[in-house]
Amino acid sequence: MKFEVTPLEDDIKQITLIGRMDIQGTSAIEDSFTIQTASKKAGVIVDMSQVEFIASYGIRILVSNAKALAGRGGKMVLLKPTSMVKGVLVSAGIDQLVPIYDDIETATADIKSAVTD
Repeated sequence: MKFEVTPLEDDIKQITLIGRMDIQGTSAIEDSFTIQTASKKAGVIVDMSQVEFIASYGIRILVSNAKALAGRGGKMVLLKPTSMVKGVLVSAGIDQLVPIYDDIETATADIKSAVTD
C-alpha cells in the first residue's frame, strides 16, 4: 500500500490511496497518512479509486483520522471507491461518518462549505 498527496486549493489536499487496505498495507502507511491529515481546519479528499480491498483495520484508520480532523475544524471525504470497497464501507455505515462522492467537484464543494462555515 502507498499513497500520493496532491495539494488542491484553499487548504484542501487529495490523498490517493493505492493498493490493499488490509492490516499489512494499512500498517505501512498509517503514520504517514495520519501526518497528512493532521492539519487544523483543512479538507482532505481521500481518492479510493485504486484501493483493491479494504479490511476492518483500513476502515478504522479512515474513521479515526476523519474524526480527529473534524475535531480540529476540518473535514475528510472519500472519493470514487471501487464498487466492492464502497459496498464494504456502506455496509459498515462508514458513509454516515465520512461522506462518499463519485466526483471531485462535489467532494470539493462539500469540503469548502464545511471548512469555511
